Amino acid sequence: MRAKHLVPNGVTLCNIALGFLAIVSAAEGKFEQGTLFLFFAALCDLFDGKLARMLDASSKFGMELDSLSDAISFGIAPAVLIYLSALRPLGAVGAGIAVLYTLCGALRLARFNVDQNDLAKVTFQGVPIPIAAGYIMSLVMVRASLPIWLIAGGVAAIALLMVSTLKIPKFRKGNLPSFMLAIGIVNFAVFLVRPGAITWHVWNGWNVVMVISNYVMLARRGYLARRRETEELRRAA
Repeated sequence: MRAKHLVPNGVTLCNIALGFLAIVSAAEGKFEQGTLFLFFAALCDLFDGKLARMLDASSKFGMELDSLSDAISFGIAPAVLIYLSALRPLGAVGAGIAVLYTLCGALRLARFNVDQNDLAKVTFQGVPIPIAAGYIMSLVMVRASLPIWLIAGGVAAIALLMVSTLKIPKFRKGNLPSFMLAIGIVNFAVFLVRPGAITWHVWNGWNVVMVISNYVMLARRGYLARRRETEELRRAA
């Protein structure tokens, strides 16, 4: 491994460490602290890839390490956090929903790693696991204000959205502008500091705006039409 690879891979390792600390915090009943650890893990996940491209240090090793870190920090840790903070009173049902989230997260990562079609180059298919973890974090922060059945339903819905075909924007050159992602991150940070109905709706409303903008961009470039044509040809065959 060359020296230039140490920086992005080191950031990825920090992601794993923060995910582990989130699990420890959950085990100790420090749920808000665990949520903050996951937020900083998400920032590490955001910047390790950018650093790798900036330093021309992208590698197969780094990509595999990043996928493993996502499985820990955004697949296992959020499931433990939401189970211990909210779903535990449901017993086996609560555990099953938490396991469902983890399994869908693993499937989402596996699909992302092997998806090589043209559409995958411009958009995510299914909610990316860090975003799904963000919604789990939001449920942890407002758990006292929500009935347990709504939390359980929300976790199950988030899990299924990860393995859906919902188109989520990739903020790369030529796609939606990066400032939209920055606004989303700031909105979520504000929500973590001041969790409540208003800050949640502002954050989630902006997420909806980004998804709609992504579909408009894909439609204008003809990706959605080509996708439908491909599916029709596959069914006809």
